[in-house]
Amino acid sequence: MKKDRKNIILQSLAGMLEERNLSKITTAALAKKSEITEAALYRHFPSKRSIYAELFSYCDDTVFAKCNELKKDKISSRDKVKKAFVFFMIFIEKNKGFARLLSREALSSNEQNVSDSVNQFYERFELMLRQILKEDEKNLVSNAGISAQLIITILEGNIGRYIRSKFKDSPSNYIENVWDLLSLSIFKR
Repeated sequence: MKKDRKNIILQSLAGMLEERNLSKITTAALAKKSEITEAALYRHFPSKRSIYAELFSYCDDTVFAKCNELKKDKISSRDKVKKAFVFFMIFIEKNKGFARLLSREALSSNEQNVSDSVNQFYERFELMLRQILKEDEKNLVSNAGISAQLIITILEGNIGRYIRSKFKDSPSNYIENVWDLLSLSIFKR
């Protein structure tokens, strides 16, 4: 039962983060949404920060599990990078609350450790892209590091765009076009 309650709390937080007009999420509001008391909330998590940290950990684990799977695929580095790019954007589209976490919009100064984890997430994602791109560096317009940095910049920009549209302008509507333009900047023809 304890694991179920923890999941209910995490799902409630993710749901609250998806709301179009994000307001400050208090533990009282989260407890109400989870249909438990605030005291019960604290029996499962020592702080609001730890709830955000565990929710972000799920996001991190999911994205990097897919990335590790892609790294092992017997496909070209161009296809690996494209699949990572598309997976990330579709994952964000389907998990709007994670968009707010990865943009840091949902985090206050009290969640600095989660913000630091988000920064590390992007650094690790960029490193993973750089490693894949290095497999085929002779076919890159620039070096692997600059190319990986460009991809991360585009991803973060698209997350911001998705949030600004109040989650109406879904990335899947334009992701192929963005990738086509991006790949022209990264790969030689």
